[in-house]
Amino acid sequence: MKKNQGFTQLIIGQTVANVGDTIYIVAIISSIFSWTDSALAAALVPVLVTGGGVISGFLSPVITSYFRLEQVLKVSQMCKTALLFFMTAYLYLKAETMNLLVLYCLVALISFLDGCSEPISRALIPKYVEKHRLVKANGIFNSMLQTVNIGSWAIGTSLLLVFSVHQLVLLDSFLFLSSSIVLAFLPRTTREKNEKQPLGHQLFIGWRWIMKDPLVRVIVGMDMLESIANTAWVSAIVLVFVREVMQAPDAWWGYINATYFVGALLGSALVMRFSERFDKNKRTAIVMGAVLGGLITVAVALSSDRFLILGLSVLIGLFSQIKNIPQASLIQQKVAADRLVAIYAASGILNSGVFALFTLLMGQVADVFDVRWVFVLSGSLLLLVGLIAGKLKVS
Repeated sequence: MKKNQGFTQLIIGQTVANVGDTIYIVAIISSIFSWTDSALAAALVPVLVTGGGVISGFLSPVITSYFRLEQVLKVSQMCKTALLFFMTAYLYLKAETMNLLVLYCLVALISFLDGCSEPISRALIPKYVEKHRLVKANGIFNSMLQTVNIGSWAIGTSLLLVFSVHQLVLLDSFLFLSSSIVLAFLPRTTREKNEKQPLGHQLFIGWRWIMKDPLVRVIVGMDMLESIANTAWVSAIVLVFVREVMQAPDAWWGYINATYFVGALLGSALVMRFSERFDKNKRTAIVMGAVLGGLITVAVALSSDRFLILGLSVLIGLFSQIKNIPQASLIQQKVAADRLVAIYAASGILNSGVFALFTLLMGQVADVFDVRWVFVLSGSLLLLVGLIAGKLKVS
């Protein structure tokens, strides 16, 4: 009972925190662009968010070797809350003499503290949930992420029409405070006893475990291929597809993104509904999700019908979750609990780096050749993931 209660608190706390993260980023990006009229100045915000997360990912294994997972999550959320209240005060008091460097530093610090949240949250799931319920638990966790993705950006931009920037950040501070209060009551977990290792060894321990464990190595490789495939759904690529292939108004850009996330939400709900069946047939689900997702992505490249493409984007989102949730559960069931944070942190850094690099490369493909080729390459990579998954040895 206590374990299930811990999972519920984790989901609620992280949902509120994730909504808060998105809203404050929307507010800061919008305000910096308004103050400077510079796209570059505004674009530095997501760069700092990514950079802070990557540095945090490197340090997460070191930090969690000294403290329990829920302790790190509690303290990081409390520190984020304090920084956001400080940002609110700064925006209010220095409204006429704003120093962007101060804002950039605050964004970087908050992102650093936030960078360990997702790997730690995912590593806490098997501590709060029995093994046979992990597929359902991961479905709930992914549903939370997808719901936040669908709603938070729209909520943030809508609230900017009603509130000033410092008022919106103040409202967001109370969201962070609510999250801190919920997470403060997370049940205590056990900390695995690890031998003291040199700092350099601890920084790269996750990478070593990935290379040593054949199953984890293959799954992380599949994740990297899927990260490359996902570049087809970057907003800039979708916008080019809407204009050049669909020859539709820019509003369809938003429709495609929304239907993709709706499909992902439906996929999460489907996995939760039939969690026992998916748990018993994880490899089949991973193969089916990857192969069907790949075929449908290629179908998008070959189509220009607006409503058909909306329907296909729903299916792609759906099959992505049919693949991803059992795959995440597989790692949690097969990997020792004390290794999860380090492995999640290392794979997160790999995926972020690969995604950023191939976003640029796919943009070049769209410019030099045809944006359809981006979707063909994406679908082909997903088919390759399905082929690799078919050879997975899952006991």
